[in-house]
Amino acid sequence: MPWGAPNVANSRRPEPHRVDAFDSPETQAEAIKELLKQALKERVKNLKTAGQTPDGEENDYRKLLALVKTLQKKIVAETRGQIDAVNIELTKMLQRVFPNYKVDFDAKPEEDLDKTINLFKADAQLLMGPSNGYLSTVDRQGSGARRTLLWTAIKFISENNQKKREDGIPTRPHVLLIDEPEICLHPSAIREACNVLYELPSSGNWQVMVTTHSPVFIDFSRDNTTIIKVEKTEEGHIKGTTVFRPDKVKLDEDDKRNLKMLNLCDPHVAEFFFGGKVIVVEGDTEYTAFNYIKAKKPLEYQNIHIVRARGKAAIVSLAKVLNHFGSNYAVLHDSDTPTITTRKGKEMNNPAWGNNPRILEIVNARPTGRRTRLLASLPNFEEAYFGELVGEEKPYNALKRLETDEAMFNKIEGLLKALIDFEAPLPENCVEWNTIEDLGGKLVQVLAVN
Repeated sequence: MPWGAPNVANSRRPEPHRVDAFDSPETQAEAIKELLKQALKERVKNLKTAGQTPDGEENDYRKLLALVKTLQKKIVAETRGQIDAVNIELTKMLQRVFPNYKVDFDAKPEEDLDKTINLFKADAQLLMGPSNGYLSTVDRQGSGARRTLLWTAIKFISENNQKKREDGIPTRPHVLLIDEPEICLHPSAIREACNVLYELPSSGNWQVMVTTHSPVFIDFSRDNTTIIKVEKTEEGHIKGTTVFRPDKVKLDEDDKRNLKMLNLCDPHVAEFFFGGKVIVVEGDTEYTAFNYIKAKKPLEYQNIHIVRARGKAAIVSLAKVLNHFGSNYAVLHDSDTPTITTRKGKEMNNPAWGNNPRILEIVNARPTGRRTRLLASLPNFEEAYFGELVGEEKPYNALKRLETDEAMFNKIEGLLKALIDFEAPLPENCVEWNTIEDLGGKLVQVLAVN
């Protein structure tokens, strides 16, 4: 904690490391070298504070300080005559203006000996390149290579600090401030950078603050994360901030697992966090169909985020996050049927139907003043709107139908409009429901007609 005597406070105050998005190559290179040199500085600091070695002798650093002290005193003694002569001449000149004043040069040979020793050159170089080719300085590498090297340095320091803490060696805390870490990185490198930055605080000695426009870095399944959303209005004013903390959202272990799987399958699932109207859909078919319509009419469907949950359980987890942010959103899911028949002809309860009450409960738990719309396809998206249940390549088949069938395109577009405008009419075989009994009754009616 940063209180107490100044020397104690300074030794415990976190040391900041700032990396801007558009730093010059030279600045980025210096930042990387500074991170790596930190390990050397920590080692020197430990040598300063360490006592005697196990065999009772002073460590090498303390021996060096003693030698420097002896050498300084020797040099001052050998030059004392020259120093005294200079003092006398300067005193004579000064006394012409200021009588009884004198000049005395004090070299202070025994004070702040640590500052007289520089064990490493200030212009240390860091080289990189192909192992069988030319190694150049970091500032001559591409932006992606420099940033990748930065992750490597950070990861090394994190692991090294963790080992030090396990060994009982105190280390100064650090704060990493980094702007848009996704810039100039390959997609796989972005994911690795995300993992490194999230894992860095696990050493217990680092804090990380990141600004980003990439949904890859928004991971709701992490426990050590605070997410602050800052929006700017068209007039240029800051609209507000929303703080996300996992403990406030009350995500259980199943929610965290669902969100983690979603991040792995679809790194752009968190795009809704950056603003716009949000529509949560259950599967790939409706996701593909709606995005096809958006691509055909981009001006009409601007700033619409289609979030693919890839299953009903994940819809529940996503709705919890959306409720926490106070978002207005719509959900489209398959109603499924209360029972299913196994391959052996045995009838059993359908687990998919069992998720419907959980979805309704979370959607109804929206904050006061927020609006949601919960729609169900009876009994599923393909049968409800395409009139058939496709076993394979569902998204591809839906896409081909929309490309060639204008009436089908209009029907799916009407469904999309109903998810955007909560007062818009619903297409056939789609229902807005409020109770599980209501959903079951309307499903029976549709199945009876079909």
